[in-house]
Amino acid sequence: MERLSCEQAVRQFFAYLDRALAGEPLENLEAHLDSCLDCCDKLAFSRQLDAFFKERLPEGAPPPALELRVREALRRH
Repeated sequence: MERLSCEQAVRQFFAYLDRALAGEPLENLEAHLDSCLDCCDKLAFSRQLDAFFKERLPEGAPPPALELRVREALRRH
């Protein structure tokens, strides 16, 4: 099992929320979340952000440029 850094974990949040992770990548992320409260907080924020976009955007996905800005902001915090 690979130990993820916080940066690696954050990059997988949206795939995790979309249930697009399985097998070892899912296990690695869940193991990281079990031991990292900071990433748990970031995941909670990502979950809220994901719900916000799904409620307000007709196609259900943020524009790519916005998603990149949000991901970058999450990495910095």
